[in-house]
Amino acid sequence: MREMNPATAIIRVAIEVLTLWLEGDRQRAAAHIKVALDDPDGPDAASIIAGQCGLSLVLILELAKAQGAEDARERAREILRELSRRLPE
Repeated sequence: MREMNPATAIIRVAIEVLTLWLEGDRQRAAAHIKVALDDPDGPDAASIIAGQCGLSLVLILELAKAQGAEDARERAREILRELSRRLPE
């Protein structure tokens, strides 16, 4: 059996965590992260963060494309700037 691409593996962990987070059970999501971090064969904290960034990038580019952006990366940057401005202080 072939080993999974490490970049794919960390994005899959990100998908698992986001799926649990989406279900609204933050404690279960946090427990899942802890299990992943405690697994000696699992990803480290930096890899989990990289996976979340990779997943976020895919999702925001898909959003920009769905909004009809000609330049998806530039629209993604605009979305992030808009989101940042809307966050409470």
